[in-house]
Parts: sequence; C-alpha cells; structure tokens
Amino acid sequence: MAKHRRAHRWAFPLGVTLSALAVVGAVTLVSLLVGFFRQQAANPKEIQEYEKFLTKIILHDPDPFDSVGAVPIGNIPQLLDISIWSILRPGEDSTPGNLPKDDDGNLLISQDKVDAEFEKIFGQKPPRHASIEGSDFDFVYDPDARVYRVPMTGTLNIYLPRVRPKPKKTGNAIVLTVDYLAYNDFELDPSGRFLEPAVPAKTMLITLYAQADPDYPYRVGSISNPPMGVG
Repeated sequence: MAKHRRAHRWAFPLGVTLSALAVVGAVTLVSLLVGFFRQQAANPKEIQEYEKFLTKIILHDPDPFDSVGAVPIGNIPQLLDISIWSILRPGEDSTPGNLPKDDDGNLLISQDKVDAEFEKIFGQKPPRHASIEGSDFDFVYDPDARVYRVPMTGTLNIYLPRVRPKPKKTGNAIVLTVDYLAYNDFELDPSGRFLEPAVPAKTMLITLYAQADPDYPYRVGSISNPPMGVG
C-alpha cells in the first residue's frame, strides 16, 4: 500500500481552515477541487466526465445500496441530500446567491425542484420527503410550505471521486471503481496548488446507467463495496 506523503511545514489540513464555511463557500470549494481534477492531464476525458458527475453523488458518502428502489426508507434523506447539493452546484439558477430566503436567512428550495432533481439523478421520484440531519448542513423540510430550508452555516466534511481506469461496460450499464478522497486529507504546496492524498479514504463500486440527457448523462444504479483485494 502506498504511504501518505510527508506533510510539509507549510501544508495544512483544509478541514481546520474551512470547517465552518457557509453554503456559498462550500459550493465554491467543491468547484475548486473539481477544477483541480480536470487539470490533471493524465485523466482521459471520459474519466473526467464520470468524476464530474460523481462529485455530487459521493460528496457525503451515502450508504451502499443495490438499487434505488431498495434503499431503506431511513436512508432516503441521504439521496435527498445528494439532490439538494446537486441543485446548489455552480452555474445553475439555484446557486446560493439566486435562491430566496426566509426571515431567518435560510435558503429555500422547493419540494418540486428537489423532486425533479432526484428523478434526473436516480430515475424515479423520492418515496418521501424528510429533514436531512447528520450531514454537514441540516436541511429542514417544511411540509406545510413544501420547501427545504438550507442554513447558511455548517461544518464541511466531503469526499471527491477519483475514478480508476478501465470501467466495465455492459449495454448502458457502467461499473466504476471509485476512490473516495477526503477533502481534509488534501494539502497545499508553497505555490497554493492542491496535493491530493496518496491513499484514498475508501474505495467503492458505483454502477451508472447512460441516458440521453446532455445535462444528466447518467443515472445512479447502485453503490457497493468492492470485492476483497480491491482498495
């Protein structure tokens, strides 16, 4: 197994500095790290596209599942969390600066918008709506107003995907071996460039299904533990 690179005196865990970012800062950091990934010349374009899509999927390390329809009802908030962070991604009309707020300063995301995003990512509408707790930001569901209330502050503990070469393809199914890189394992070199961790926090298999939507080229089929010896 590869060893972690030695931390230099100028390097620091990002979690120490960025653990109390607002939602705007969190979205910006994710965008910055994804941009760093895209700059890596060794990554073929196909792998970059998988990583771009998977960024919102593994962000908060959802529990494994064999199919979306078989996800325990108690774990549905994990998939709702994915949908909300996907809505907040840079470049969309619903980025934090463009969303309405309530009197307490919470961002408001409509249930209909979450339904639509969930269906595009997972191929079906969510079986229920519920508050999302235990993530870095608690998203409170208001059934009367049919909105999610997104606080502007919280902690940040995220994962970024590194897709290994040679994905397995059968029909429109694509099985990817994905290394999860914990953002607080990244370091900075003296020039301010990110140094990614030498060893991933974990490795999972993720099955995607290709679909004819340029904005959502894949839907998520499953997340599972890899066979013994992979990782």
